[in-house]
Amino acid sequence: MKKQIIGDVRLLKAKSMRALDDRAINEIGIPGAVLMEEAGRGAVRLIGESGWLKTFDDAILLFAGKGNNGGDAFVVARVLLLAGYSRVKVALLASGVGLSGDAKINHDAFINLGGEVVELLDDECWLQLRPELPSQKIIVDGLLGTGLKSAVRGLYAEIITAINEFSGPVLALDIPSGLDADTGLPLGDAVRADATATFGFGKPGLFVTPGCEYSGRVEIVDIGIPQKWAAVEKDAIQLLTADFCRELLPETVLSASIHKGSRGHLLTFAGSPGKSGAGLLTAGSALHCGCGLSTLALPQSLAESLEGRNPALMLEALPEVETGQIKVPEPDEIEKICAGKSALAIGPGLGLHDAACHLIENLLKNSDLPAVLDADALTLLALNPEILPPKRSLTILTPHPGEMARLLQCDTKAVQNRRLDAARELALNLGVYVVLKGAGTVIAAPDGALTINSSGNALLATAGSGDLLTGMIGSFLAQGLEPLAAAQAGVFLHGLLADRLLASGLSRGVTVLELEQELPKTLSFLAESG
Repeated sequence: MKKQIIGDVRLLKAKSMRALDDRAINEIGIPGAVLMEEAGRGAVRLIGESGWLKTFDDAILLFAGKGNNGGDAFVVARVLLLAGYSRVKVALLASGVGLSGDAKINHDAFINLGGEVVELLDDECWLQLRPELPSQKIIVDGLLGTGLKSAVRGLYAEIITAINEFSGPVLALDIPSGLDADTGLPLGDAVRADATATFGFGKPGLFVTPGCEYSGRVEIVDIGIPQKWAAVEKDAIQLLTADFCRELLPETVLSASIHKGSRGHLLTFAGSPGKSGAGLLTAGSALHCGCGLSTLALPQSLAESLEGRNPALMLEALPEVETGQIKVPEPDEIEKICAGKSALAIGPGLGLHDAACHLIENLLKNSDLPAVLDADALTLLALNPEILPPKRSLTILTPHPGEMARLLQCDTKAVQNRRLDAARELALNLGVYVVLKGAGTVIAAPDGALTINSSGNALLATAGSGDLLTGMIGSFLAQGLEPLAAAQAGVFLHGLLADRLLASGLSRGVTVLELEQELPKTLSFLAESG
């Protein structure tokens, strides 16, 4: 399994991170050079753990810019040199005499130890160094830091291209050069690292699409800034980790007095002709995720055909006006159907007909149960915004980028280019919780608070995966979790399913059925691994 980030982790935007650096220097009295030293030594530990270097004669090339990111690179170079690695070279995109502050201190210390520095002051210098890259055992990227806001150009862009052509491992310091630390967008181009040692606190751009494709494995290096400071930063973003999500899980003490009715009852409205499997997945995964009872409501003809397909499910046959076409329940019928239920899951495979639209509207307006909406329910909401009562704060929407684009009336690229802002915008506008699915799933709360998920991989890109997630979140709602906690626990657990399957050696041919089968074991693993 990929290495899990541990603890209660907050991510900070670049501006907040710089402010905490300054605060540590001015309030605590930790010199900037000490913070830089801790950063560099943490990066060297990551190199050691990776096993990339086999002998002390391995060639190591570090690229350094003129700022603090370059200073970090010089610390790494010095520590490696002192550890006995004899072929450590730093390529500096500046003149050494022009450096200042902590970067200058660490440049000079490396030189004084006999370290080799090549100054890349023009294209000719770069052309002389370029042929050496294939012979390196590892490249360390310390070119550009978190302050970058404009597109990478000139020699920096050429070097980034060359680094990305390198066949060996690449370690980025703090942030892959060229990547926006706040959004995860490459500014022109960015280094594609195998691993990133990020300093102090994680940066959102490392964990959200597309930045997570550039950062590789992320190690958050403690450099001595109090962790509690991040919790009060107004733009701090929660990162979902196993340690954080374990504390969210419902109590599951298997006492003699516990019974199925005390563990919650999810009512799922899903499935239509040709898409009945979506309902089975959603309602079935809810049971695997721990709720005591699960009822699937769908057209009477489908209910009859699905009888016994999952013996643990109860079926609610909805009256039809014709085969497969439901008759919209009246408010009193809605009240009767919802009686004794704990939460609602609405949308997977429901269909886009008018009756489905009216059903959703009646459910949301005539029931105060917490609800998770997905798939067809989101498409209908985009076409008919009035079906969602204003500020129905017990509602969770789970769009993929295409559905999100329809809800925000923009294109998918615009959503992917601003995933954090897009999720927050919709949550604030509608007064609901939003789960924007994808690599680095983003969760936004009605108050604008953001969460990014750290689990999951491409095995989740399979038919029915979203239906599974809907049932998992719905199950946690039914078990009594607040909407934000239900979304966070469901999203992380969903990703962990795929991580565990990948770690077991399954990298191809995995369907939602394997994901669902893994759910009880993964839930137990998460609950008991602390």
